[in-house]
Amino acid sequence: MDSTIVQYFQKKSAGFLPARMLLFNNAIQLYSPDENSFIAAYPYNGISLIAREQGSARFSLLPDRSAELEVPEQHFLLTELLKATNVKLQKRKKRMGKLVLPAALLAMAGLAAALYYLLVAGVSSIGLQLISPKKEAELGKMIYSSMVSGMPVDTAAGVKLAAFAEKLKLSENYTLHFTVVDEKEVNAFAIPGGHIVVYKGILQQMQRPEELAALLGHEASHVNERHSLRNMLQELTGTFVLSLVLGDMGALGTTIAGNANKLRSLSYSRGLEEEADEKGMERLLQNSVDPKGMIWLMDRLKESEKEVSMPGFLSTHPLTEERKASAQKFVSKHPGGNNKTAALEESWTALKEATR
Repeated sequence: MDSTIVQYFQKKSAGFLPARMLLFNNAIQLYSPDENSFIAAYPYNGISLIAREQGSARFSLLPDRSAELEVPEQHFLLTELLKATNVKLQKRKKRMGKLVLPAALLAMAGLAAALYYLLVAGVSSIGLQLISPKKEAELGKMIYSSMVSGMPVDTAAGVKLAAFAEKLKLSENYTLHFTVVDEKEVNAFAIPGGHIVVYKGILQQMQRPEELAALLGHEASHVNERHSLRNMLQELTGTFVLSLVLGDMGALGTTIAGNANKLRSLSYSRGLEEEADEKGMERLLQNSVDPKGMIWLMDRLKESEKEVSMPGFLSTHPLTEERKASAQKFVSKHPGGNNKTAALEESWTALKEATR
């Protein structure tokens, strides 16, 4: 079990909910454990200890006890929380005996622990701010080499895919690179820094250039919004994150090589997939491509759902019907034309011939 997770309770909710806990600004700050979105904050001066037993400490977050928090004993911020809320630790003092550490050393240890938590187990957006796009691109090259190594890459088809993508404006901040894998999987995925990998299976299923534009817009959105990087910050080890922030590329290479299979298995949350769908359709409109391409793409995915076995674009494939419904709502509000379809036809035809 992840020892950085606490259990958060509100009377209006059905029961305890998992959350990540940070301590700053004289308050407990709570975030969702999957996407690290903000949940709530509670000042120290309104918090009291209810009980401490069975491996956890339970706190009342409000005077009326309408909100509570259960913190596991092994959570490294528990001691700091107890001190901040003026709880006396008699049992802990007895165990400490005559051991006394200088205040400066304690402060340094606390700062180091807080920094580690913020970078590794805390809010991933903080890590995103510390990692520059240039460093992300370096990371992407290493991940690409590790993930694609051993895959049957179709170089000729990749050139045709890149030629199609060049006719679209997909990113302002990243140079995108395109690869076609010669396998029947109906799938695609994005790597931090700009690599987009598309399987021949999904290209063979597509019937219109708008569908491919929708797929590339979706994957480019994962890159532009740094969804792929956020996933890796959340899922991989603390060594990985710290090496990335500090620029130790040698250590990163070792970590990535040892986690190639784990990298392939990363999937996006439902919220991130929905955001990538919407951002992808916005890209279609910006490129004068009919946003109905996303609807048609969802039809193609739904036809192939039973054969899907890999993560990536289809990581939420059981929800394809809901994603299609969301795309239909978007199109009803943002009808677009087919002004650029003709410009895509030549590249589309060449790619289809290369992937037969």
